[in-house]
Amino acid sequence: MLVDLISVNNADGIRLDGAFFAPSIDTEPTGPVDAILLFHGSRGNFSEPNTRTMAEDLRQMGYACLALNTTAHDTVWNDAATGLNYGNAYEILDETRGDINAGVDYLWDAGYRRIALLGHSMGAVRVAYYAATQADRRVAAVIPISPVRLSYAYYMSSGDSQEFSDLIRRAQELEAAGNGRELFDAHFPIKQLFSATSYLDKHGPEERYNLINLAPKIEIPMFVVGGSLETHTRLLNMAKDLADAAVNSPLAGYVIIDGGEHSIANKKKESSTTVLRWLASLTAQPAKV
Repeated sequence: MLVDLISVNNADGIRLDGAFFAPSIDTEPTGPVDAILLFHGSRGNFSEPNTRTMAEDLRQMGYACLALNTTAHDTVWNDAATGLNYGNAYEILDETRGDINAGVDYLWDAGYRRIALLGHSMGAVRVAYYAATQADRRVAAVIPISPVRLSYAYYMSSGDSQEFSDLIRRAQELEAAGNGRELFDAHFPIKQLFSATSYLDKHGPEERYNLINLAPKIEIPMFVVGGSLETHTRLLNMAKDLADAAVNSPLAGYVIIDGGEHSIANKKKESSTTVLRWLASLTAQPAKV
């Protein structure tokens, strides 16, 4: 697997590392999309297996692929230039729009004109959120794989409501005391380290990133992939619900891969094949600038 290691800066000057997978010279992509920008999930980075395997499979079929870090890569990392800490533990999800825009800029400047966004897990939330909130006409399609349901109301009505309510209260107390960047261990909806501010940003009652509410704003083709073994509260029925809610997309669909675990990590080849089949089904449209 030969790739070009690259880096771009987002609008805040933060360097984002990534890998460019040049398309196979022997194959032309089927369908109108010519490049795909891929994003990792929580605590991940551009080199995680799901991302790099998908990128390699797609580039073998003629699609240029860029796997790119977000500012929220890994759990915590320190920017030597500023001394500030970043990472998934501190993520304000809305800010990752700037990271996605930087990746789209890179592919556009390289000459690609029909760019698709693809993300796994929290990366799926990021790309769907971008598609719903950014009128970026360079983006031709969005492919969320195993998107996460970020809904305060849904969690509060679930069997996990007591644990979730306790975590929300703890984060609110920390933030009220002026300790919003203090880290704590959360066990719901995912076991990981969060700052109080980050936990409330993703899971608070404002529901900023409830994709079911945002989906009607998506006006490009969208294809959601889920796995039949994704039964956790944050994942249950999410692929279908997201596709069904995208009522203004010209082509919104979903596939549930039988036996697929979260991010379809145990069936990577089947996941790639499913995405390739959908890309080939798209109808060509003129690029908009």
